[in-house]
This record gives sequence, structure tokens and C-alpha cells, in this order.
Amino acid sequence: MSRDVHRDSMKKLSHSNSDDDLRRQPTAIRIHSKPTSHGAEDISYGVRDDGSSISSSNEYVPSSSYLNSSAALTGTTRGYLPDRQHVMAMSEQQTNIVHTYDLSLPIKLLPGEEDVKLKEDITYRAHNRPAPYRGELIVTKYRLMFVTKPPDSIQVLVDVPLGMISQIEKIGGQARSNINDGAAYGIEINCKDLRHFFFGNAKEQNQRRNLLDQLTRLVFPFSISKADNSNAFQFFNSFFALDYKRKFCINGLDEGWTLYNKMKDYTRMGIQQNSDPHWTINAEINKNYALCDTYPDIIVLPSSFDSTRLQRVADFRSRNRIPVLSWYSRETYATITRSSQPLTGLANRTCDDDIELLRKIADANVNQGFKLVILDARPKVNAMANMANGGGYEDYPNCELEFHNIQNIHVMRESLRKLHAAVRNAAHEDKTWFSDLENSNWLFHIRAILTAAIRLVSLVHNEKRSVLVHCSDGWDRTAQLTSLAMLMLDAHYRTLNGYMILIEKEWISFGHKFFLRIGHGDKSDSERSPVFLQFLDCTFQLLQQFPSAFEFNEKLLITIADNLYSCQYGTFLLNSDKWRTDMKVSEHTMSAWTPILRERALYLNPFYAERSDNVLIPNNSSRHIKLWKNYYCRYMPGYRSTLDVLTQRYTTLLNLRKKFTDEINHIRQDGDQQPRLLSGTLYQSPMTTTSTNISAQSKSNVTQASATFMT
Repeated sequence: MSRDVHRDSMKKLSHSNSDDDLRRQPTAIRIHSKPTSHGAEDISYGVRDDGSSISSSNEYVPSSSYLNSSAALTGTTRGYLPDRQHVMAMSEQQTNIVHTYDLSLPIKLLPGEEDVKLKEDITYRAHNRPAPYRGELIVTKYRLMFVTKPPDSIQVLVDVPLGMISQIEKIGGQARSNINDGAAYGIEINCKDLRHFFFGNAKEQNQRRNLLDQLTRLVFPFSISKADNSNAFQFFNSFFALDYKRKFCINGLDEGWTLYNKMKDYTRMGIQQNSDPHWTINAEINKNYALCDTYPDIIVLPSSFDSTRLQRVADFRSRNRIPVLSWYSRETYATITRSSQPLTGLANRTCDDDIELLRKIADANVNQGFKLVILDARPKVNAMANMANGGGYEDYPNCELEFHNIQNIHVMRESLRKLHAAVRNAAHEDKTWFSDLENSNWLFHIRAILTAAIRLVSLVHNEKRSVLVHCSDGWDRTAQLTSLAMLMLDAHYRTLNGYMILIEKEWISFGHKFFLRIGHGDKSDSERSPVFLQFLDCTFQLLQQFPSAFEFNEKLLITIADNLYSCQYGTFLLNSDKWRTDMKVSEHTMSAWTPILRERALYLNPFYAERSDNVLIPNNSSRHIKLWKNYYCRYMPGYRSTLDVLTQRYTTLLNLRKKFTDEINHIRQDGDQQPRLLSGTLYQSPMTTTSTNISAQSKSNVTQASATFMT
């Protein structure tokens, strides 16, 4: 049976939703489900409430009038998993499903989230209320909601995208005989944006186990069955981005996907295609990603280096990530290049082709050639430890090597976890807030990243040196340093479009592993790390110290951070340029940049000095590194975010600036059309008179606007 026929047949699932049934069998209601990528025969039942596994396909499953996700899929009523033919026969007998418009929810839903995947009566414990709320847990393809029931007024108290959920845990006794009536018993949900929720369950009929199993299938589909990277439809069907694209942008390519043009960005720097004496924009060496499958298909290399030697260089660099150009100064010829670590190993191997490529990169800087500076983002002890695994660092006579103490992904993940705990504890008791924040080391790591980026900028701008940046594989700490340095050096990347292009270039096209670092659809956190979030945090630090140097505002950073996790767009779903090309991501999903481009006024900074092209050198002392409260603390009870107030004031100032600019342009046009001399008598120019009146009015308006902004 074809996938379409099978999918249509699955829409016929139906279960009783009566209040009597809910009271009799308080287990989760699976209203709509679909088979896993490997079919019904490979379904995993997850875990029992007592911690034991359910793994055998022939093992007994407790019967219920509300079938769990596995039973809903297979049509099981006696607790045993039938064969595939029986699955098909049973699924075709099911009827319709529930839609969100049948529920009269007090919230505006997005196009594409019409189907309800899960609906269950449950309780929710809020921080500011001793008694729990009673209501319904409702899950669509995009979000998880808790909607209250009478006698409370109907409202949505919890609204979180499924992709934002980091962990689902059971709270309370494992065996019902050990449960006290007053003890907390239910499920706790922790989110990647530092939110957390507790939902209470009934203590009978395995309700919690069933709910946990179903939520795990909806939130972490790749923990149930491994992601199929070869089937684009099947892969994207696990995310809301596919449904959103179908409903919101059916035909054509939305404009966000065409924002970044590799050739255009390199030529903007001053590199002339096919005619530059120092650098070559090469679209052939990595065509079809033949040389390096985590690099873009267009790379820039020294013109004087023999491209036939590149394969040997690739063999000597981790993941074949050879040194290539990221940024170029047409005034000083200084460059920033990036790569992965060399595979020197304990034997301290060398590669003549690699040494020669680095020499050519240094020679391309005609002002300060001779020695190339290599900035290794890792602590030296980590780099030395990597030698045991075949990695290492450069000990070349024509290079200067510096190590910087930016920790690995595991240390950063633990630091964010501690920050999460500090924010959570501060909601209940703030006496230990400052010590908890310090012990998280989060601001210490932000400062370390900024310090290394400042050193990179100083080498390139002040000393006019060319610098090669790498860490281990060159897609985490390397991207942090190159992108931050380019942000400080190049005013183009401080514009709204330029910042999005910078992310596309240094993070997306150069292979930052968003799928693994964010943990899309997988509850395992072994590869998760807030590397990109730290880049956004460092950008926030720059915004605080240079408020007029950026065309965009803080709202853009928070919007990007939210889109990073929400799975509403395809921009941050995959790991590499090749993967995005193979999976045709632009055909199946919308770009995260599209809504920003369409509503760009929301993200503009009214204090932006358009001609501010100075190089930014921030102060990296501890007292100048601030916690990004509008992001990390925005859901803390009692915290009042300044973001909405600032956005409103920014909008007011931008409108006033536009009004004044239009008035001045109108006055100038009128002044050019009026004669200043009549009958030999010198008359006062109408522009002068009008300008005087307008100037007084403008001063009054500016004074009023400034007073409004400062309140």
C-alpha cells in the first residue's frame, strides 16, 4: 500500500472523548497518529513506570479504552501487536480525527497545526498559585498547550513549541504503593529556553506512563526511530516546518532562501572572480561536495596554490576541512581563514602540501606576509589530548600559534544547565542567585569567547596580519570566532540583512551541526551544546556597548534564538550545505529569514548611525559582560522584560524620524522651486521661513519623543 493511501487511512482513527470515559479510564487520548519510519513492526514502547523496558514485540500491553500511540497505530484492543496486514486492516476501519477548530481554543494557531495529536485532562501547577489548575493538555504538530477549565476562566497558561522541549521526566514515586496522597506525582517538562512545567497525573491506570510514552513519540520522534536522511518527505514530516510551508507558502521559493549569495558576498569584499591576483573563487574543487561534504560548494583559495594538491591537504585535516577564506580586507590584504585541526597524531606527522597552502595564505597578504598566525580556539591541554585520537595542532616554522581557552561542547552544555538551574531557583529563593550565576560559569565562557574574538580583530586590524582559525573539527568554536570578528571588523554584517547573511555564511554553509547541537527530535543530549546561542549572546554584548553601530535591535536576536528551537522553519534544521541540498530544504520548508524580511521594521534600531563603519573593539572586562536577562530571565515569575517596551519606543522613534525626513525633503523641493529674487529686491527664501517654523516644531516633537523614550 502506498504511503499516501496509508496516511489517508490513518486519518480514520477515532476514540471516545466522553467525560464518563475520561473518569473511568484517565489515560491519554491519542487522537491522531502515524507510523514510524520503519513501520509498525519496529515500534518501541518506551519504558514502564517502574523503569523496566517494554521491548519485545510479543509482550503484553495493558488494555485501555483509550489506546496508547502504539495501539492507536495498530488498532490493538487485546494488548498484542498484530502483524502488518492486520495493522492495515484495522487502521482502515477507523473514522475521523479531531481538529483544533472543534475545540474553540482561546489562542490564534498557525497555518498547518489544525490536527490535534494529543488531548488529556490533567492538572498544572503554577508558581504563583498554591492549588493546581485543572484543564486539558493539548498537543498539535507545532505546540504543547495547557488550557484551563471552569471554574477557572478559560485561558492558555502553557504554550510552548514542541521543538523547544528539552526533557520530559517523571516526578514522584515509581510504584503506586509508595505514593503519598500529598506527594507530587506527574510529569515535568524542561525547555531549551529555560522554561519548565509540572503537570499532575492521576495515580492509577498507568496514566503517567502512557502520557510519557505519547509525548516522547511526538516530541522526540528520532528517539523512537532513527532519522532517515535519504527520504526528504519522511524526514521533514517529523517537523512542523513541512506543514507550515504547505499552508503558508504553497508555491515558489520564499525570499529568505535567496538572501545569501556566495559569489556576491565574496565579490563585495573585493575579490574579483577569475581576475584576482591573490585569491580565487573556486566553484569546481568542491562541486557536488566532492572534496568536503561539510563545506559549501563554493570556496575561496590562494590563487598561487596548485589545486591538484588539495586532496592531500584534505586528507591531513579533520573531516577534510581544509583552510579556506572567510574574510578579506581590500585595504590591507589581511585575511581570516578557517579550517579544522591537522591530523598530526602522537607521531607528530606533517604534510608538505598543508604547509605550502598555509605559506600561500600568508604570502597573499602582501603587507604582512611571511608568518601566518594560527589561532587555536581550544585550551592547549585539550589540543594535546586530541593527539591521542589522531588530531593535534600545527608546529610549523612559518607560523605563529596561539591557544585560547574556549571549552568544548560538553562543558558549555553543563554551564547552560547550571544557568537554567540558577534561574529556576531564583524564582523560588533569590538569596543564592549571584553565587549560582557565578558557579554556572556562563558569563565566564561568554567573556572567553569575546576575548579570543577581540584578539583576532586586533591581529587583523591593528597588526594587519592574516590569521587561520580552527578548533577541533572547525564547526563550533571556529564559527564563533570568525563570525564575531567579522561582525566587529565589517559594518556590512552589522546591518539587518548583513547579520542574516553572516549567519548563513559562517554557520549554515560552513557546516555547524544544528541538527545535533540543538537536538531536534531526539531526547539524547550527548551532542547538544549552546554554541550558536553563545554567538547570539556575544552579539547582545556588542549591542550593549555599541548601541548605534547596529541596524538591528535585540528583538532580532531573541527571534532568531526562538526560531532556532521551534522547528517552524527549515533554516536551522540540518547540519550542512550538502544535506540541505540533498533534502531540498527550500522546497519543503520556509526560511527563518522570510518573516523578518517581511516585517523588518520590528527589528530596526532607531539609534543606528548608518555611516558608522568603525571597527568595534568591545571592553571585555568582567563588569562589562552582562547577563542577557530579556532572554534568559523572561519567563522568571515577577521579571518584567523591557523588550516590548523598547520595541514600542523604537517604532515611535522610527516613525518620527521618517516623518521628519519626509518634511525636510518636502521643504527642500519647495525651496528649489521658489525664486529668491524678485524685481531686483532680495526676498527671504520661503525655505528659510518654513524651515524656521518646521525646526521649532521638530525640536518640540523630538523633545517629546525623547521624554517618552526615557520614561
